Amino acid sequence: MGEHGHNHDVLKALSPQHRALRQAIPDVYKAFNEMSAAALADGELSTYVEVPFPGPRQPHDMAFTENWTILNAPSLYWNVEARAAGYFVNTFHEDEPLRFALIPRHGSAAEVRWFEADPTFILHLTNAYEDGDEVVLDGFFEHNPGVWGGGSSNPKYPGFDALAIEAMDARAHRWRFNLRTGQTTEAPTSERCSEFSMINGQHAGRRHRYSYNALGVPGMFAFNGLLKHDLDAGTEEVLEAPPGVFLSEAPMAPRDNSTAEDDGYLLTFVSDVPNDRSECWVLDASCPSDGPLARISLPERISSGTHSTWAPAT
Repeated sequence: MGEHGHNHDVLKALSPQHRALRQAIPDVYKAFNEMSAAALADGELSTYVEVPFPGPRQPHDMAFTENWTILNAPSLYWNVEARAAGYFVNTFHEDEPLRFALIPRHGSAAEVRWFEADPTFILHLTNAYEDGDEVVLDGFFEHNPGVWGGGSSNPKYPGFDALAIEAMDARAHRWRFNLRTGQTTEAPTSERCSEFSMINGQHAGRRHRYSYNALGVPGMFAFNGLLKHDLDAGTEEVLEAPPGVFLSEAPMAPRDNSTAEDDGYLLTFVSDVPNDRSECWVLDASCPSDGPLARISLPERISSGTHSTWAPAT
């Protein structure tokens, strides 16, 4: 809520879907279009590389480490025949692997390393980092990317059922890309449906332990809880909202002079439909299940939101 100094035209051109400022690696802004990787330095475009994909794919998110940019070519993408007829129809190709393109930061298309994984569609990624010969990527694996067999549970808003986290059956997942052997290993990191994760931005592109994920409302594109996922311990902590209360993605704001990765605050905009009001909840990132430390009233009730970010004042 306020002005920032980035070049707005560059951001609009590069990032139609995400504008998530990353604090840890200052010369990178998380930005891409369907077949390109870009970086900003001091708010200006410094690198732009077109990466040839295996066809008209539909990536939604990307990640980076200190030395690599990671794009993905999902197994769900636009139906070419329908697109030629003027329609947009997604088709999940369960016989085609999910492909990842790893390109060196500020590198060229000739340096892309391709890796294959089990077929799926990725809506959002959490973070990536380097671990010896491997690049580690955390995100969400959709076990039902075509949203098959769900039917419509909310006839008042047809189509929005397909955006529900449970309908996509999205669960936290980890991919490891071995730069020496060219092989991919992967495994789920949670059995609970969640999505729209946030981390302490100071760990973006570097090793992280915690993610803060949104929990979905069955049959709706809305969030009714937050989950703190400890990826080292394999444990999860949940904050559930009261009935009719919907949360937003919860960015993490590190405490001044913080001493731990989860030493800080989570902020989430809350839409309280039964009471026709909205608040910003401030949660302790080390123990969000304790509930809000503060509740800041907003002048009007706002709609349930999705993406958000945190940027320090200095």
